[in-house]
Amino acid sequence: MRKSISIVTINLNNKIGLEKTVQSVLSQTYPLIEYIIIDGGSEDGSFEYLKSVKASIQYFISEKDNGIYDAMNKGIRKATGDYLLFLNSGDYFHSPESLFNLIGDNPEASIIFGNMFLENDGRLTLKKYDKPLNLNYFSGDTLPHPSSLIKKDLFDCYGLYDTSYSIVSDWAFFVDTIVSKKMSYQYVDTGVSIFNMNGVSSQPDSFKIIKKEMGLHFKKNYPIYFFLSRVQWSINYYPLRLVELIKASFS
Repeated sequence: MRKSISIVTINLNNKIGLEKTVQSVLSQTYPLIEYIIIDGGSEDGSFEYLKSVKASIQYFISEKDNGIYDAMNKGIRKATGDYLLFLNSGDYFHSPESLFNLIGDNPEASIIFGNMFLENDGRLTLKKYDKPLNLNYFSGDTLPHPSSLIKKDLFDCYGLYDTSYSIVSDWAFFVDTIVSKKMSYQYVDTGVSIFNMNGVSSQPDSFKIIKKEMGLHFKKNYPIYFFLSRVQWSINYYPLRLVELIKASFS
């Protein structure tokens, strides 16, 4: 029996990217799609565009919000599908069969994810996510939300995205549900979506924030791992630093 999919798109003043995203969703051949768009009160014509395509969208709203995860949570609350996928404005599906290829015939896993293309200056680079998912993996990477199906039940059971984080709340949700709660997951070796590298989390200024928020989450929820990882870092770093200082003193 086929599962229904709720696709959530959030947008703020990115009409051009929004149009590309919407058209890629509407071109999907998968039959059971609910499309939800949360606009943060855009003033660039996005709202007018949404009104022009409202017959093809199950729900949309345009109002001020408290950031990315507040907007995503609004979408979760409205979603009625078996699975959710977050495809934000500017991102788009790789092909009309992307959802068909990802979800398969009779999925059971709580989280199903595929590969993602990174778009930078018009060039596409395929990134695969075929690694074992554990704390070591999540200490340096996450799962691609534009290429991941998440069972709606997970949000009902474990709560919505944590709005105290500005960038890493979707990462934290994956860590907690997969590593801590032992929810099932399935990797599908297929290119699902194309991620625009101009987004907030891809900017150089965001890297320090990402590292800080990840560290806070590890320290609070996985203190033993956090402590051991800091010890390992010290073991690797300080001897090398000492050697550098000795070399510098003789140069």
